[in-house]
Amino acid sequence: MPRWAACCVSVLAFLAAMAAAGAPSVLLSYDQEAWGYSDGALTGAFAVYALTLLVALLTCGSLSDHLGRRPVAVGSLLLTAVALILFLRADTIGGLVLARAVQGAAIGVATAALSASIVELAPDRHRRLAQTAVSLTTAGGLGIGVVVAGIAIDAAPAPNAALFGIALAVVLSSVVLLLFSPETVTPRPGAAASLVPRIRIPGAVRARFLRLAPGLVAIWMSAGLILGLGGSLASSVLHLGVGLPSALIVATQPLVATLCTLVLAPRIGPRALVPGGYGAVMLGVLAECASFASGSAALVIAGALVTGVGYGAVFSATLRLLLPDVRPHERGGFFAAFYIVGYLAYGASALCAGLLSDLIGLGAAGVVYAVATVAVAALALCAWLVPGRCAPHRRPPAEQPVPAPR
Repeated sequence: MPRWAACCVSVLAFLAAMAAAGAPSVLLSYDQEAWGYSDGALTGAFAVYALTLLVALLTCGSLSDHLGRRPVAVGSLLLTAVALILFLRADTIGGLVLARAVQGAAIGVATAALSASIVELAPDRHRRLAQTAVSLTTAGGLGIGVVVAGIAIDAAPAPNAALFGIALAVVLSSVVLLLFSPETVTPRPGAAASLVPRIRIPGAVRARFLRLAPGLVAIWMSAGLILGLGGSLASSVLHLGVGLPSALIVATQPLVATLCTLVLAPRIGPRALVPGGYGAVMLGVLAECASFASGSAALVIAGALVTGVGYGAVFSATLRLLLPDVRPHERGGFFAAFYIVGYLAYGASALCAGLLSDLIGLGAAGVVYAVATVAVAALALCAWLVPGRCAPHRRPPAEQPVPAPR
């Protein structure tokens, strides 16, 4: 298969996996109404997903740097297929939690391998476009999955079977196509040692990564507010039900983030995108907070629109500031560390909000979550404004030998 075609297949595979991961943001709220489990159990399912995803990133994030992108990507998609089969067979909250846990592990392995594969398979002249594709696929896949789930709830008698059945067919088709894609990494020893849990941040970007990490925490907390709690909040606080209207609210942020990454981010430098993105996240989350307190659906839509712009700006700008200085054999570990920060913030904050909702109510817990997200975004903005070098570092050319004196 030509490299450009293999790059497209990798994008399709990653998109399908992320869409299947986004669908439970609405489907679990639908199942909650049907089966009657608590808000704590609902957010527990999201937290289990984030936990197993983090474990997979910590242990297998660099595995494709040693074994190759293709075998690790294929293995992660097969594990995704197992998770989808578990979703199809689940009829209790315990079955859903198990399926969500397996799905988290699969996405954790797929994220590092497929992100690196997309960047490496793209032609050199389209390398920046490939970096954009990684951002598009991550947020856009989640949004597409949420919208399709909302349509399935309204149109299909068995929405879980319809959505996860289609996702299973797409994932298995992607596996077959990936078997014919070229390998971009020469296998090297150390695969077993790479499974020891640790975060591998390349030295060339470590200082910049740590400076930008609070911003990653803030945007993923804002995503968790909508993807983790949005479905239940739209149903119980805004009284929109669990069908397409709620799904559109949940999907607004990731879809707007995708459009921002595609249209706005390429036209603005990353040093302007970062503080602008932080400001947009704070403004959007404050609007969502006001919505949860007042019950206004218009406010939450406006907040999700603005927050989506901030998410897309910060996500794409952070990659543009860091990725050019990451060497090929470090990319798997870099993407693992990049997503570890995000999913740790996503899972921990959603779990805390779910536990808090059982004590003070879902609306009040959403307000507390929103205030905490704004505080982290403000901290990220302060860290950015502290004088320091955050522009991409360019390695100096090799020194030329000094001619011997005559």
